[in-house]
Amino acid sequence: MNLKKLVTVIVAGFALCLVLSLPCEAAATTKATTKVSISKSLGKRVEASTKKAKKKAKKKYTATDLRYMTAIIYCEARGESYQGKKAVGIVVMNRVRSDQFPNTVKKVIYQSGQFSPVRNGSLNSALDLYDSQKKKGKIKGVMNTCMKAAKEVLNGSTTVTVNGKKKQMKNYLYFSRYVAGAKFQLGAHQFK
Repeated sequence: MNLKKLVTVIVAGFALCLVLSLPCEAAATTKATTKVSISKSLGKRVEASTKKAKKKAKKKYTATDLRYMTAIIYCEARGESYQGKKAVGIVVMNRVRSDQFPNTVKKVIYQSGQFSPVRNGSLNSALDLYDSQKKKGKIKGVMNTCMKAAKEVLNGSTTVTVNGKKKQMKNYLYFSRYVAGAKFQLGAHQFK
């Protein structure tokens, strides 16, 4: 029983006592004690479930996912705005969720012929930089911004904000400087 319903029941009980001219002091004391005990119990349950929900909602990814997503965003979009970085991450996650591509961040990134930083070695350099900063205890600079974008997309964000308007990107699977049939452009990247 929620607290509002309990208060309603108590008020209705007092009203009934008044109408029937019954003594309500004992009932009031018992009901007040019950009310306090129930509200404390409800409060503890709500607090516990809120903590669980926050913990669950906080992190839907592994450390490996975060490492690879941060590094690919760094390679592909370090010169872009925050929203541009996030858009790149969204495309990676859209691929993870798609039946057309592998089902992990790492496998999507390493899929043959898909990301040039894998072929040209810059992904390995970005991973080394990430690992070095992590070992020193602080991800900083552009890598930190890329990590923030990575966390957002790994937690399920599929929108970017452009000129004050939210743009839904959950159906975009490709990005590059030029994409034939592009439907959206953000910074130096076109998306399809």
